[in-house]
Order: sequence, then structure tokens, then C-alpha cells
Amino acid sequence: MNGHWYIICKSKQLRKKPLARQVLGEHLVVFRDAQGQASVLKDRCAHRNMALSRGSVTNKGVRCSYHGWTYGSDGRCTDIPASCESCESYAKIKVPAYSVIEKQGVVWVWMPDSENPSKPYTMPLDFPMFDESGWNHWYMERHFEGNAFHCVENFLDVPHTAHVHRGLFRGDEENEVEIEITSGTDWIQAEFINEGGMDSWIGKLLVPKGSQVYHTDKFQLPYVTRVDYRMAENRQYIVMSQCTPIDDENTRVYTYMAYRFSPFGALVKGVFAPLSHVILNQDVRIIREQTEDLRRTGAPKFLYYDTDAIAKGIRQLLDGKSLEGKDPERKKIKA
Repeated sequence: MNGHWYIICKSKQLRKKPLARQVLGEHLVVFRDAQGQASVLKDRCAHRNMALSRGSVTNKGVRCSYHGWTYGSDGRCTDIPASCESCESYAKIKVPAYSVIEKQGVVWVWMPDSENPSKPYTMPLDFPMFDESGWNHWYMERHFEGNAFHCVENFLDVPHTAHVHRGLFRGDEENEVEIEITSGTDWIQAEFINEGGMDSWIGKLLVPKGSQVYHTDKFQLPYVTRVDYRMAENRQYIVMSQCTPIDDENTRVYTYMAYRFSPFGALVKGVFAPLSHVILNQDVRIIREQTEDLRRTGAPKFLYYDTDAIAKGIRQLLDGKSLEGKDPERKKIKA
């Protein structure tokens, strides 16, 4: 889905060497220029089409490993070592450059669409509570062998947690939960009205018995999911994932975890962070297996049921349908 911002890498991954990335099937190179600014170009030298990510970074830009042709942040050729001509003579040589914004520890790239091929007309999202007092956060990154729709559907799917994450996230107990679904032009959200505690030891840690749980699951274009749990003012956590499609069968997912758990914040992170990686790895496995089975059986022929909560709405948004003006909907599931 072009015409959107996508995370291309974490800031700390940009060091001395250029970084190869693929977004929406496009091969890109990421590097820092002489001023330390993150830059993204098409990963293809104009001369002999070598991947620029095989090269190195100099004070003139990213240098091709084959003949040393070098390109600045704007994609213009800044150096041809074997040329006796002045730089003005080859400054007209260019490779495509992409708009970049770096903030909150990640680098965003704008993937242009046909209507506006170069300049962004939106800004990247902000991760909530990033600098708020009393909040802790960390990032997780995973390569999913599955397309971005299957990833976002999984991240906002409550019923699978009792099977894929049994014992970690949810246990054997099933409670009837009412959901209110609201939506807009580019988003859809499920609010869980009467959700109780989670029947697992991590659930009992995060959601003590008797707590009033406020839980919402939200999807926003292009491939952003957000899960909020609030038990009290000093006990909240947010799981927000931005899915960057590599191609039709692979997705790089950046998951932002933020929580407030006074006065035991550091202790909770020591337990919850490792478990979050375990839970995410279980999702990596189930999506990989789903992709393997879809290769075997052919194109998806999905059946959407009431238990899927907002999956059908997500699919409609990705297919270009606006959900603005749709009346709120209520349904019940066991969770």
C-alpha cells in the first residue's frame, strides 16, 4: 500500500555501513550522510546497477563497491573517481531518493504513490507515552513469513491467544465478553466492555483479581495495530505494532511496548520483556505455518465469523473502503 510512511529501521541500526532494506518490493539502501542525517535511496547504482548497500559511506555519500560512484542524500552523483571531469558534469546523474523522517528511535520512509510520486502529504504516527514521566518502553523487531494483513489480523485477534499462547497469555477459563466496534475513514476499533482478568500467571500479574479492565484493539491504515490495557491510573500498558511489508509474503514488524506499573516498573520489565519476546515468537511461528499452508492450498478463501471481531473491517479498509459513518456495532465472544 503506497502513499504511506513505513519504518525502515531502528536508529541504532544505522552505523558506519549502509543498510539494505526492502519495502513494498522496492530494494532500498539506508545510510547516514556527513551531517548524520538518515537517508534512503534506491539500492541500485546508476552505472552498473550494483546494490549500493554492498558499498560504504564517505563524506560525499554512499559509495558503490564496483567503481566507486557515490551518491548524496538527494540521490545525485557526487563522485566518479575515474572521471577527469568536474563534479558539475555528472551531478545530473541521479538515483531515486526517498523522503525520510527520524524520530522516537526509528527511521521512517515515505513510499510514494502514483498520485503524488515524491512528496509526503501526511506525517508518521507518534508512539504514545514515549517521553511521559512514569512510563517505560522498548522496541521489538521481527521478520514474519507472512503478508502484512495476516500479521495485523493476528495482533488484534483475541480468540487465538487461548490456543497459540496457552498458559502464557490466556488459560482455560472462558468468559463471555461484549465488544463495541466503532470505525472511521482509515481505522476500526474494538472496545471490550466487560472483560475480566486473564486466566494465566502473566495475566494475574498484569491484571490483579478484581481489577476493572479497560481494553481496546485498534487498527489504522496502512498496517498499524494498537492494543491498550488500563487497570488503574498507575497500571496501564500499550502494545503498538507498525508492519512494514517487505513483499507479498514477508513483513518486518516493529513492536513498541509501553507500560506504567508503579511502583514496580523495573521489576515488571524484567519479567514482561522476556515473555513478550516468547509470545511474539509464537506468533511468528503460527503466521509462518499459515503462509506455508496457503502456498500448499492456494489463494486464501477466508470465512469471517462474529468471533473475528474486526478482521472483516480491516480487510475492507485495506481494500480501499472507508468505514466512516458506519453505526457502532455490538457483539459477544468468549475470551
